[in-house]
Amino acid sequence: MAASLIRIAQTTVSSGVSSVSLVGIDSTYDVYKLIISGLEAATDSSTVQIRVTKSGTAQTDSEYDEAGKQLKAYNAFANNADTNDTEWGFNAIGTTSGSVFNLTAYLFNFADASEYSFATFEATTSDTTVDFRGNQNGGVHTVASASDGINVFLSTGGNIDGGTLTLYGLKK
Repeated sequence: MAASLIRIAQTTVSSGVSSVSLVGIDSTYDVYKLIISGLEAATDSSTVQIRVTKSGTAQTDSEYDEAGKQLKAYNAFANNADTNDTEWGFNAIGTTSGSVFNLTAYLFNFADASEYSFATFEATTSDTTVDFRGNQNGGVHTVASASDGINVFLSTGGNIDGGTLTLYGLKK
């Protein structure tokens, strides 16, 4: 599968930024893939959040729905569901050494102006103060218009201090 991945955009964060946007989604590919590796937060208990972009601008409307399962190494599994939210949200991460967030997402219908943009998410969080957590989610942005990318930020408004974010197109 690696030969069928075409890198569209990549950002490596090495010092604090408030958010990262990766744009470049168009009708070239039917499916896009987002990989986030080793994302670190400056503020403790920051939830990683994602929005779609349209014309490069993050959409802050209340049109994000999601459902999934949170898998915890230290507690019972939990169901997650949200409608009419302002973003897709994931696990909180800490600031201690070794606390990182990783995600693989597949993005569908993003370039189609007559369809909703939707995604599947697989996320993991390693937090030395809480333990290991994972998420398996699906999400939809319930606006029928083309999306050209994603925006990643933290719930606390704090900075993203590290990590690599890469957007790929899946070759037809």
